[in-house]
Formats: sequence, structure tokens, C-alpha cells
Amino acid sequence: MSIAIKLLELRKSKGLSQEDLATDLNISQSTISNYEKGFSKPDIETLKKYASYFQVPLSDFFAEDNYTFYNHDNKGGNNGFIINQLSEQLLEQFEKRIVDKDYVITLQKETIATLKETILALQEIVSKK
Repeated sequence: MSIAIKLLELRKSKGLSQEDLATDLNISQSTISNYEKGFSKPDIETLKKYASYFQVPLSDFFAEDNYTFYNHDNKGGNNGFIINQLSEQLLEQFEKRIVDKDYVITLQKETIATLKETILALQEIVSKK
């Protein structure tokens, strides 16, 4: 899904007009229209505003779209352009690592609970002597 469609769907999901969103984000209505039609793409700071406003992760805007935006604070290299080309495969790998990490944490919590029970049992044995 393109960024243009994502931005349009986010706005419509909240029942907002372009004018209302423009006011809330301090962006002109024509700029929002251009984003939603795909005539132009928002820079990273504008995407951060959208992400914060709609309470979605910034990464949602890059998941399925190769994205190039201008970095106004660039100090050299790439002529100020940043290219994000995260493949679907790479995103799947990160998601798998998160699931794996959650599984390891669950195992560690179980181990800690078992150790606590063992310590309590040992304390009871020692206190009975």
C-alpha cells in the first residue's frame, strides 16, 4: 500500500476533512491533498506528526513502500537523501525475532518462579533445623 493511500485511509478512519487535519497538523490543506493523491511525499518530520496524531508506529508508513525523502539536517553523503528500502522479508525477520525474544522472556520468568519456589522450600528446611 502506498503512503498516499495510507495517509488517506488514516484521515478517513477518523472522519476528518483535509481542512480539519491540516489545521491539527499545522500543514496546508493543499499539501495534504497532494500527499493523498501521491503528487508529493511528506518528509520524515511530517510523517512523525502523522504517526503521533493517529497513534500509529512510524514504521507503518515504510512497510510496503520504497520511500525516499529529503533530510534537511544532512551533514554530507547521499546529497541529503535518505532511502528506506526495508524488504518484506527483512520485516518478517524482525517480527520473528520479537516473537523469539518474547518466548525466551517467558522461559526466563518460569525459571525465576521455579527458583523462588526452591529458595522458599530451602528456607523452610533450614528454619526447621
